[in-house]
Amino acid sequence: MPIALDDTRVRLLKTAFVTYYHADIHKASKFLLDFGFEVAEQRGDDAIFFKGYGPDPYCYVARKSPDGVPRFGGAAYLVESEHELEKASKIPGASRIEKLDAPGGGSIITLTDPIGHLVHLVHGIREKEPEAPESKDLQKLVENYPDEKRRIGKFQRFQVRPAPIHKWGHYGVGYPPGRYQDMVDWYTGNLSLAFSDKVTIGGKDAVSFFHIDRGQEYTDHHSFYIKPTRGADEKPDVAHSAFEVHDYDVQQLAHNYLESKGYKLSWGVGRHVLGSQIFDYWYDESGFELEHYADGDLVNCDTEVTVQENGPKTMYVWGPPRPETRG
Repeated sequence: MPIALDDTRVRLLKTAFVTYYHADIHKASKFLLDFGFEVAEQRGDDAIFFKGYGPDPYCYVARKSPDGVPRFGGAAYLVESEHELEKASKIPGASRIEKLDAPGGGSIITLTDPIGHLVHLVHGIREKEPEAPESKDLQKLVENYPDEKRRIGKFQRFQVRPAPIHKWGHYGVGYPPGRYQDMVDWYTGNLSLAFSDKVTIGGKDAVSFFHIDRGQEYTDHHSFYIKPTRGADEKPDVAHSAFEVHDYDVQQLAHNYLESKGYKLSWGVGRHVLGSQIFDYWYDESGFELEHYADGDLVNCDTEVTVQENGPKTMYVWGPPRPETRG
């Protein structure tokens, strides 16, 4: 069934963009272009808006840090209507609704979660004409299986290069010890986010994945997740932001390309359990972690929410061992 029209939560439509502050946006841009973004608009030394080939006018914003310290500037969701922005304005700590000074225009309001992470809600952004995968030289592969040979007399040919980005898909943030329920209550109480899967540590809820709740309409397995910090001394910062690419081959070729450029690998290539995505995580020039992902699951209100205890293979089916430095 669809979500109720009288839903007290702010009704989200989809993910929109993430913002990161860098000491030098031009140095940051080098990695971002090699990662697969295209420049949508550049505003001198202060900001660069990066786009993918989907309909969003931009999906990543690089801004100059005023104090020279890199930091996460929050994630933005597109909401259904101006009414949803008005609804959000009643949430304690909400900013005023303002015009969005960015490609595509629109309006924006900013919320602050219990830990201090920023959540932006936007409406009225003019979408651009999406590009067909073929325009980016992205093939929808015809594969030959042992018992089914559908590709006859044709070949699969690829080149090592950046992976064209389609959209921003999800992100995660940390929370300090004892604040799990505060985070869950705030995000699921104020925004139309619902559980997809939970991971326990020592039998207690710890890592949770949330999808945009559109009732029976299917949405990405997760647009947001939370995880605990490793202790009271670790700052509860952004974990990573993930961007969808065409398929596994494009992803693996991009892995080789980034490797050839000398960038720092975090983890990949592998296949997740929860969400099923093929993943590949890299560190940018400011030390932030960005992910290429492909082939993710879709869920709705009828999809079973699983609960499992954290273990060596909770987060991946195949791939290199999970680095000890990852939360």
